[in-house]
Amino acid sequence: MHRIFCLLICVTVAVACANGDAETPPPGDAPPALDRAFDAGVAWKHLEAQVAIGPRFSGSEGAERTRKYLEIELRKSELDPVRETFKAQTPVGLVEFANVYADLVGTGGDAQPIFVIASHYDTKRLGDDFVGANDGGSSTAVLLELASVMAKAPRRSVTYRFLFLDGEEAVNHQWRDPDNRYGSRHHVEQIKKSDLRVRYKLCVLLDMVGDKLLKFTLDENSDKDVIREFEKAARRGKLSKHLWARKMPVMDDHISFSDGLSIPVIDLIDFEYGPNNSYWHTNADTLDKCSKESLEVTGRLVLLTLPALEARFGK
Repeated sequence: MHRIFCLLICVTVAVACANGDAETPPPGDAPPALDRAFDAGVAWKHLEAQVAIGPRFSGSEGAERTRKYLEIELRKSELDPVRETFKAQTPVGLVEFANVYADLVGTGGDAQPIFVIASHYDTKRLGDDFVGANDGGSSTAVLLELASVMAKAPRRSVTYRFLFLDGEEAVNHQWRDPDNRYGSRHHVEQIKKSDLRVRYKLCVLLDMVGDKLLKFTLDENSDKDVIREFEKAARRGKLSKHLWARKMPVMDDHISFSDGLSIPVIDLIDFEYGPNNSYWHTNADTLDKCSKESLEVTGRLVLLTLPALEARFGK
């Protein structure tokens, strides 16, 4: 009887593992249930504040108002925002851009790895009625709340850079190099000139994460090992239904980091916004197409995955 019972237990565990229901506890030093500290209500207020500003395309008054908002909110989290200003030639002439970032220094000393969590805050140039609730607004709102949650928690074994990028959107309607990724390309070039280059180990990019029907795209340009860690974390957090809508290569700010620094990257993006992506880059990209729940799913998923990413890439 004892042997039969043990056999049943082994079979049950094997089936659970095969179905992805059983997971060993994540490695790392994250406090238990840190993901539950993510406040979707606060993130939603950040989203509302951006939409209230209106269009936020690079070089606009709206972009400057957004930067000031980001800096104020980061200081509330006792982080020190840095503004990285530069000019670049675009199809409409010389434009002034500015990234904003803040570093949460970890416990690993001067040589500790640096992980980047990024979002672009600019909106595409599509007229006065384009407010970019999902595309630009949602990921920026989530990143602000992530910065707040992580800044209040015990320090981790790596340094985190919360990076708010300008100029992801192409100035022209079509995405053609080099008319895109102005901010991330500039930021990576500054890193490459820095003595800290070797410390950068990972980039997690958030983009278009507010869709009410959130289901992330499986990006073929993202690192497979990083994808697997997110999948395992999603199973632990019972968030797997949000993975994956379809598989395709996505061109986004993470490419600047993978190409320029040769580090693992992932783009958490839902690139199916509305039927046949019909809300994307239109004036239909409004608050009513987004939800607090989707912001919460994104924030929790990132926080659930970080300990495993630290253990795997934070060497």
